[in-house]
Amino acid sequence: MIFTFYDERLNSVPFLCVDGVVDGGLNLSHWPGNRSPPHLKADTSTEMALKLARDPGRADWLRGVSLVTNNHFDTDGLLSVYAVLRPDEALRHEKVLVQAARTGDFGEFTTPDAFKFDCVVTAFDDERRSPIASEIRGLPERERYQIVYDRLLAMLPDLLDGAAAYKGLWSGRLASYMKSMMRIKDVARVREHDAAHLTVIEASEPLDEMARFNMARHHRVLTATRLDGRWLFEMAFQIFSWFETVTPPRGTRFDLSDIAAEFDRMETDGGGRWTYTGDDSLESRLYRVAPDGSPAPSSLSLEAVESRLLRLFAARP
Repeated sequence: MIFTFYDERLNSVPFLCVDGVVDGGLNLSHWPGNRSPPHLKADTSTEMALKLARDPGRADWLRGVSLVTNNHFDTDGLLSVYAVLRPDEALRHEKVLVQAARTGDFGEFTTPDAFKFDCVVTAFDDERRSPIASEIRGLPERERYQIVYDRLLAMLPDLLDGAAAYKGLWSGRLASYMKSMMRIKDVARVREHDAAHLTVIEASEPLDEMARFNMARHHRVLTATRLDGRWLFEMAFQIFSWFETVTPPRGTRFDLSDIAAEFDRMETDGGGRWTYTGDDSLESRLYRVAPDGSPAPSSLSLEAVESRLLRLFAARP
């Protein structure tokens, strides 16, 4: 079996698409609308590919399939492909594969090695920082991602515990996370509203997103950051709730467009407008945006925003 980045021309041959969802072929994915066999479902696509690796019906299900594909590039996608192409080898590294996949897709800080691995994998697709930037710069998507996948697959499994060698690709992000984790108890107050599945973080300075989300008990997170006597608000549905997972999300997502309009009517200045990025956005957010597109401070009190969201979410846990 070989990997080929997805192209509609693949529809003429049997294939397995992992992580993403495309028309035709077999599917092993946690994306909405997936066609994965129920007994293989898991939180991440990597876990699903590992289930397939030990499934006694694997050979029958894959009969006639010589291609594995994906329609996008990320850590979970890469590791799903790896686990399908080299199942026995992948099973020997199962724990670290799952840790890296969860860090990549859900923003969970599972281990320092998983964090570094995800940073390095992600950077391979960055034309400014990628170790193979000269090979991928300016290429069409399909050619670009074929090269990125091929190079990283050739580096597995060694890269799983060898990502530390690429310090320039992970040190900045790790420093930001660690700084916020060390300061968060001094500069933030956290309130957990279990009935509404809402975490409220009241901060006196900006905090790293992964740090905020990892300390939150719920997948609905309202962050209020103090700025010049007013609040910068961000109501986020964590990315976990976008996927179709075996583990239920700690708070589902739904349309907040009406709340955005309601908050706009409550504002007493014209320095911005409330917007909701949409349920189909991987990281759905409700926030106030300035005319230049940057986050805008609100004239609303934290008490008003928090209490309104509590009423809303308590009715739709």
